[in-house]
Amino acid sequence: MSQEDVERVRNIYSQWARGNIGAAVETFDPEIIFESYMPDAEDRVVARGPEEIEAFTREFLAQWADYRLIGEEFRDAGAKVFVAGRSTARGRQSGAEVELPMFSVWTFRAGSVVGLRFTRSRKEALDAAGLRE
Repeated sequence: MSQEDVERVRNIYSQWARGNIGAAVETFDPEIIFESYMPDAEDRVVARGPEEIEAFTREFLAQWADYRLIGEEFRDAGAKVFVAGRSTARGRQSGAEVELPMFSVWTFRAGSVVGLRFTRSRKEALDAAGLRE
């Protein structure tokens, strides 16, 4: 089933690359744990459940225009999927263009996403997925 999970994640990133940031919600388990970093700070965010993720996403996206997540490398890690890519956006107030590397690890159980972790560190993401370079 893990190759099927890779294809699910690939399809979600395809939608995210077109600006449909809400595309993954239907795959989220009610008890999903979401972890992310803030691009302009060292703070980490942890949200539990789709409602908390939606609230975080709404607040986060309020500062950006044309926010996109682009997946470039997808690796099967059993019940997990590793993704390497980048995020792009334009500051809503400043108009500044931003592009940053981004890595994520998706954890699946019975076809639902139970964990989603974003990080700036490829090594950290590979370790979290149980993979090596």
